[in-house]
Amino acid sequence: MKEKYSKIILFFLVVFMATSFTGCLGLTGEKEASVEDIIDEKNYNQGVFKSIDGGQTWEHKVNLADTEGELIDKVKISSMEMDPENNQILYLGTQANGLYKSIDGADSWKKVIDENKILSIQATIYKIAIEKGNSVMVYLGTLNSGSGEFLKSDDGGTSWSRKHIMSKSGEYVSTITIDPIHNNIIYLGTSQGGLLKSEDRGESWLSMNWFSASVEDVLVDFQNNAGIIVRTKTEMQKSIDGGKSWELLNKKMKTSLKIKINHSLISSAKMSDIDPLMIYLTYNHLIFITRDGGNVWEKLNTITPQLTVIKEAPKVKRMGMKKEILYYGAGNAIYKSLNRGETWSSYAIPIIGDVRYTLSDHTNSSIIYVGSFYDPPKKKR
Repeated sequence: MKEKYSKIILFFLVVFMATSFTGCLGLTGEKEASVEDIIDEKNYNQGVFKSIDGGQTWEHKVNLADTEGELIDKVKISSMEMDPENNQILYLGTQANGLYKSIDGADSWKKVIDENKILSIQATIYKIAIEKGNSVMVYLGTLNSGSGEFLKSDDGGTSWSRKHIMSKSGEYVSTITIDPIHNNIIYLGTSQGGLLKSEDRGESWLSMNWFSASVEDVLVDFQNNAGIIVRTKTEMQKSIDGGKSWELLNKKMKTSLKIKINHSLISSAKMSDIDPLMIYLTYNHLIFITRDGGNVWEKLNTITPQLTVIKEAPKVKRMGMKKEILYYGAGNAIYKSLNRGETWSSYAIPIIGDVRYTLSDHTNSSIIYVGSFYDPPKKKR
């Protein structure tokens, strides 16, 4: 009798499990949605999105000011920056579509038309830097009319002047960092591997070092500006004497992480605004961190999925940060930590594309901006 009841119980248990997990196993008989089914190439959302509740809900912020019905929902975003004095002013750099500016917290945007006719409306803007305490001083790292140029504005973007032009056509100014202690000092990185320094807001330049690949990020210690970390597409290097000598960090990273790092897959390096020895790297769907200025590295526990809804591996892009709070985008979601990366929450964003930039409001941590775009796969002939 016991054996009979055991078989009956086992039968119902098998039926329950099969019906419970049918959806997970794709056994419902419904056709799985293909990428083409998911994506309407004419209507996919991209451009700027804003959340005022910490990422739970999002608004599409792509209206062009004074131009009814026109949007910037198809621009490919290459850089974003917020005015450090006024959180209503934002700058948006694009790929081959110039510079945009908002003065109302992204409710509307205007294309920046240079009064001096130096900044092209088709320029690619790789980096935007704004001086703290004097935010009318704005700097751009560009590929402008075919030339890599460092551009400077002293009137909040109304007019621009050239302060550095690269000699080789097609190369570009890849990054700009304003010294956190002395605002007159600017560091400039180029796609040719050059690291330059200006002590007069870009009027003249000194060559600090030449690296083997494009300089992507320059981090300067905000407690001691002799400490500099440079990320290129092939290496991480560190100086503790203002750039006179350099230490290669690649071996320390490999030893600590126990994996071989393809540095071209690192998308950004970010210094904590609490501790200058704490550096974050975004790498594929992972985040690496050092807590001692680059000697020892570890992987943060993240909850980034292996694949997105369009069957692509989500790659972590540039992080947003405000004290203990971290943000990063990957695929069509944003991930948020309230404790410097110990635990995470995720929030979906109504896009089919890829979150490229994450920007947190410096006055209100509940306000987050993301810049996204989507490159449709080429259809097979």
